Amino acid sequence: MTDSVNIKSQLQACRSKEETFKALVTLSKTLPRLSAEKKTEDNKVKGCESAVWLIIEEKDGLRHIQADSDAKLMRGVLVAILSLVEGKTHEDIQQMDLTAELGKLNLSSYLTSSRTNGVLAILKSIQTA
Repeated sequence: MTDSVNIKSQLQACRSKEETFKALVTLSKTLPRLSAEKKTEDNKVKGCESAVWLIIEEKDGLRHIQADSDAKLMRGVLVAILSLVEGKTHEDIQQMDLTAELGKLNLSSYLTSSRTNGVLAILKSIQTA
């Protein structure tokens, strides 16, 4: 997966909704797909318009997250979210203002109210797991 600085600069460079859309589609292609066996109800995030699955594992005190969605654009948003939290400790993730961090990534024009609710559900899942 692409590093967070690169993802942040890619998204912040977008000057229109169309550019953001294209950037998210491009980012979505970097997210490894989950196998059908991992797309369980237990791994599914409740409250998302699209189907979104999260698998959060901890190794050596660091969080590692696998994610997938049936929607290409949401997969791009997941790449942006994961770039903020992957490989950090649970405590670091809990102390982050993930909503504010996502706000810095130029996604507001893309995130409709229903998508925003889904993203908030994803962020809550990541912070409370």
